[in-house]
Amino acid sequence: MELLVEKVINSASGPLSPGDALRRVFECIPLGFCGPGLVDPCEKNPTDTLTAMEEQHREDITSSAQFALRLLAFRQIHKVLGMDPLPQMNPRFNVRNNRKRRRDNSDGTDGFEGEGKKDKKDFDSSY
Repeated sequence: MELLVEKVINSASGPLSPGDALRRVFECIPLGFCGPGLVDPCEKNPTDTLTAMEEQHREDITSSAQFALRLLAFRQIHKVLGMDPLPQMNPRFNVRNNRKRRRDNSDGTDGFEGEGKKDKKDFDSSY
C-alpha cells in the first residue's frame, strides 16, 4: 500500500490536497492491479510486488476502490474513512452561499439601477 501511495503522489504534476491525493490513489488502484503492476524499487531486478496476490483478491480491491470513489463523489468521505459525519455548517456562514451583492460603481450610482428598468408599481396592467 505504501509503495502504491508513494508512486501515485510522486506522479502528480503538482502538489495535491489531502482529498485530491486520496481520490487519485483510489483512481490508480485498478491501474496497479490490472496494469503492469508495482515494481519494488528496493530490488535489484524488476520485481512485481503484486504477483503473490490472487486474482479474486485483486478484483475485490478494485471493486472497493471504485465504490470508495463513488462515495467521495457524493460527499460521503466519512464512510470511506470509517468515521462519524462532521456536523453541518450553519448555512448563514456557508462559503458557497450564492447570494448576489449589490455592486458599488465608481460614479456613486447603484449597479442595479439601469435607465430602462421600471419599478413594479410603474407596470401598466391595462391588458
